[in-house]
Amino acid sequence: MDANRVPEDAELADVLDEMKSPEGPDATTLIKITWAAGNKEIAGWLKDRKNRRLIPHRLEKCGYVPVRNDFAKDGLWKIGGARQVVYAKSALSVTARIAAANKLIGPPGVTPHNQSL
Repeated sequence: MDANRVPEDAELADVLDEMKSPEGPDATTLIKITWAAGNKEIAGWLKDRKNRRLIPHRLEKCGYVPVRNDFAKDGLWKIGGARQVVYAKSALSVTARIAAANKLIGPPGVTPHNQSL
């Protein structure tokens, strides 16, 4: 076990694993992760604004990286009416990460072009 790991890394990895068996979802958002965490302690940690800068680093340690939406000026994805960062598995190719992110934005025919307006 890595002595430098913090408890949030393991708790976050557990939540990601539980989201979709066996190895977590291909892409997700912080809102989805927080919802999946339910009443676990990690949910409170994720909601705490002071941790916002730490979350991407924790997700990277769990094998997830941010996916930029090149069709939006701010690089965010509009999902469920809210602009959000999408995180995808780092093991995926860039093309596969973007495809996984596009699956989160809604039904077929909805493109990043009209999601960023």
